[in-house]
Amino acid sequence: MDEKRQSERWKTADYYESRKPSETEEFDVIDLNINQSIGQLVDLNSGGMRLQSEEALEKGVIFKLRIDLPKEVKGSDQLIVDARSLWSQETIDGKYYQTGFEFLAKFPHHDDIIKLLFEKTKPLEKVE
Repeated sequence: MDEKRQSERWKTADYYESRKPSETEEFDVIDLNINQSIGQLVDLNSGGMRLQSEEALEKGVIFKLRIDLPKEVKGSDQLIVDARSLWSQETIDGKYYQTGFEFLAKFPHHDDIIKLLFEKTKPLEKVE
């Protein structure tokens, strides 16, 4: 995959490392069409995300997702996004699947929430 990210990408593992153990709630991702969790957030940027799940997710499907945040930021403890699954592959240990998503629609304040949530962590990468 040779896509170029135009924004900072944040890894949830870095978020957890910078917090006390009591502050390490999961970033649960809920499919609002079926009102069920489909996995845990692995990393996130303003254009998309990667999640880990117990089952592979079909490529090319459009989801309406709720990302539950471990703390309230700017009056919100969740992000609501429309996203398309781009790829899904098994993890090296064979226990899980990771799926990449691109955001199709999101609220403008999401970028601010993402930055504030991860303000104590370093971005995973940044491509200008």
